[in-house]
Amino acid sequence: MTTIQSRLTRFLLLLLATLSVGCGDQNSTSGPHVTVSLIADQDSVSPGSTFSLGIAFTLDPDWHIYWKNPGDSGLPPRFTWTHSQDVSVEAPLWPYPKRITTGPLVNYGYGSVTIPFPAKVASSVKSSSITIHANLQWLVCKDECLPGEGTVTISLPVTKTSGAPSQYARAFENAFGNVPTPLDRVSIAIEEQQDQIVLALIPLDKRALPNSATFFPEDARIISNSAPQISSRDGDTLRLSLRRDPSRRESITRLRGVLFADQGWSAQGLPKAVHIDTNPHEAISGSTSNISGSDADSSPESLGLITALIFAWIGGVLLNLMPCVFPVLSIKILSFVQHAGESPRATRIHGSLFSLGVVLSFVALAAIMLALRAGGEQLGWGFQLQSPTFVVSMIFVFLTLGLLFLTEVSVGNNIQNFLGRLNLPTSYIGSFGSGVLATAVATPCTAPFMGSALAATLSLPAFDSILIFISLGLGMSAPYAALSWSPALMRFLPRPGAWMATCKELMAFPLFASVVWLSRVFARQMGMEPPGLTILIDLLWGILAASFGFWLLSLGRRGRSQLQARALSAAALLTWCYGVYIAIPTSSEVDESRARACYAGDAVLPFTDSYGLLWEPYSEDRIARLMAQGRPIYIDFTAEWCITCQVNERVVFSSEEVRQLIAQKNVTLVKADWTSKNPTITAALRRYGRNGVPLNVIIGGPATEPVMLPNILTPGIVAEALKKLPG
Repeated sequence: MTTIQSRLTRFLLLLLATLSVGCGDQNSTSGPHVTVSLIADQDSVSPGSTFSLGIAFTLDPDWHIYWKNPGDSGLPPRFTWTHSQDVSVEAPLWPYPKRITTGPLVNYGYGSVTIPFPAKVASSVKSSSITIHANLQWLVCKDECLPGEGTVTISLPVTKTSGAPSQYARAFENAFGNVPTPLDRVSIAIEEQQDQIVLALIPLDKRALPNSATFFPEDARIISNSAPQISSRDGDTLRLSLRRDPSRRESITRLRGVLFADQGWSAQGLPKAVHIDTNPHEAISGSTSNISGSDADSSPESLGLITALIFAWIGGVLLNLMPCVFPVLSIKILSFVQHAGESPRATRIHGSLFSLGVVLSFVALAAIMLALRAGGEQLGWGFQLQSPTFVVSMIFVFLTLGLLFLTEVSVGNNIQNFLGRLNLPTSYIGSFGSGVLATAVATPCTAPFMGSALAATLSLPAFDSILIFISLGLGMSAPYAALSWSPALMRFLPRPGAWMATCKELMAFPLFASVVWLSRVFARQMGMEPPGLTILIDLLWGILAASFGFWLLSLGRRGRSQLQARALSAAALLTWCYGVYIAIPTSSEVDESRARACYAGDAVLPFTDSYGLLWEPYSEDRIARLMAQGRPIYIDFTAEWCITCQVNERVVFSSEEVRQLIAQKNVTLVKADWTSKNPTITAALRRYGRNGVPLNVIIGGPATEPVMLPNILTPGIVAEALKKLPG
């Protein structure tokens, strides 16, 4: 009887969920050339169970949407989930894309596709059903690009037992089959050349790699998307030559993305696509710069707790050699020199408090990270630097410390008076604070052995994970604890003297360098990208170099010998000139940065593009005044995410004939940017009978009808239209 009741209850819940969808919930929405649905791989869910949600895009033939890196143009779909605390939805598992070539540009995207999202039901769920909403934004393109948005909803009953596969089970099977898997038992080595990136894949067993592969970069401005990718074999090694993005000046610090091989990555031909994430700064010859799951001693699955603790301690020691830690630890070393003349007991207390600050900070970070992970957040090492508020706080901490090092200003007297009333020596508090600060800035770095130890925390219990973080802290503080507890080692430190004042000032500049680095982090968090970001950061580095030059000049005038003063003056001049050199942007960077600023909707003044053409931002008043003056007008309705728009602009305005006709006919060029929502431009598009871009319009004068050009342009089409203008 109980079994019958259970089955009847489950049937009624399923029926209720079906009726609720039909009476209110909407699991699909549509726009021009696309229908978007929210589906699940199960008919019902149970407390504590995992399941999969999917956003299914069904497109008309030859239309496409974009991958998470759209390539040369376009925008990826955006997903915002709304649900109760009983459900958590993780990040999307993107299937591998295909190359979409339009003119000289190459994008990455899909036709009809299902994008899966892992999800989980809380064990404490009490309700009889769960309801999930997804707010969506997408861009669908063919000859024109049309943005769309909508909301989809799904309700699933909650039952005591796991649900049966839904009618969409086959769609999920196909989707997961196209999601790239980690590349195992293969060493990956990267060599960065002047204009090439060479990727070498070396099997660590007798497996056979495919003869060729295609790389889809996960990050923008890494490779030239339209350049050919050349595969070659060197014995068992598969090499892939990629062209660097020509607009990228800085070194590549990370290479991640998808490798697709139609032949497959196993003897069975599956999977077709694998995911890689590696550090390229290793030579190819004999290198193993990134081994994905191939080292039996360091893979998370094979690490026991004791081994993980040892690796964490070693990684903590090596963390002291990382560049992001240097500014703070150099301060600590200077303080050790200052305290070298104190009693052994006082020196030991300083070392112990520094170590305590490091260890407690690691424990605090571990506790916060584990608590947020338990709540469904996807966090990793250095998660606090993902917060713009934290980054700005650190910028001002480093800036303040640097200024204090360079000046005679002291803010410690009031602090000393206050702490003196509490019988707390200020220098001891400083040692503890140095440990906290060192940990805060150490987290962006990952030293050797740390990766395996931190990866182990993903599968270990919370208490064991905290032990690993404690071991990291003990390793990082070990050199300073050893120095403070060993009088014999302290004798190797230089004696305090006048040199310390110069050294203190010198230590200000690594702190200022940290300010520049954190400023770049903040700018990226705020959405700023090259080339504007590169120009800004180069300017800051130039200012820092020039400031360092002036400090060298002042140093040479402090009672130095004539030879020393001349040498420092020469170094100051060279440093100042170098700062000016790196701060001045190239003409191509300026042109591209201005164009991108206009595309982002920020330009309010005319700008000159890379072809020397002057463009004005769209304004109804300006159009009316130009028409009243009888001036011919060329309006380019465009958007940064519109691939056809980008191709049209490159093909048409690179033509010498078109540029000459624009000058001869005295045509005013107007850029109507629709990258962001703009009601004025939307209304103008509707007046021309369009609901999307591209749209190119030529207005000959107040008495003539506007000429709307085709979606896909050639120099000949535009030249013929311009020739018909009077004048």
